[in-house]
Amino acid sequence: MDTTADVIQITESLNRHQIYIDLQDADGYADLYTEDGRYESPFTSATGRAEIRRMFIGLRDQGFTAGKRHMTGPIMIDVNGTRATARSWYWVAEIEQAPAVHATGTYTDELHKIDGHWKIAHRVQTLDPSATRTG
Repeated sequence: MDTTADVIQITESLNRHQIYIDLQDADGYADLYTEDGRYESPFTSATGRAEIRRMFIGLRDQGFTAGKRHMTGPIMIDVNGTRATARSWYWVAEIEQAPAVHATGTYTDELHKIDGHWKIAHRVQTLDPSATRTG
């Protein structure tokens, strides 16, 4: 079974996840998740699209992501019908002060295809031991 189109769509969704953080787009970010989607990280967690949106706004308003650029890659995706798993590395760059890598880590995602669109059902973010601060 050719899953190329699914892999491209999932990759696009995971790329948008990072770009929406930097664009400060809470609605776009939250819409990447299923209605009952879950987000877990070392610094916060949320369940449900509405709570994920509130989490995003809270972190943004606290300045948690200010002056940062969020990037993902590489991504490993396995598709099984309307379910998929993905594992990706991420890094966060400092863009306002001296150029630096702010943090690195791993995303582990479960995704569901709903009405033809891939949504994140569960994302777990971990930090690498070298991370000095999250963001």
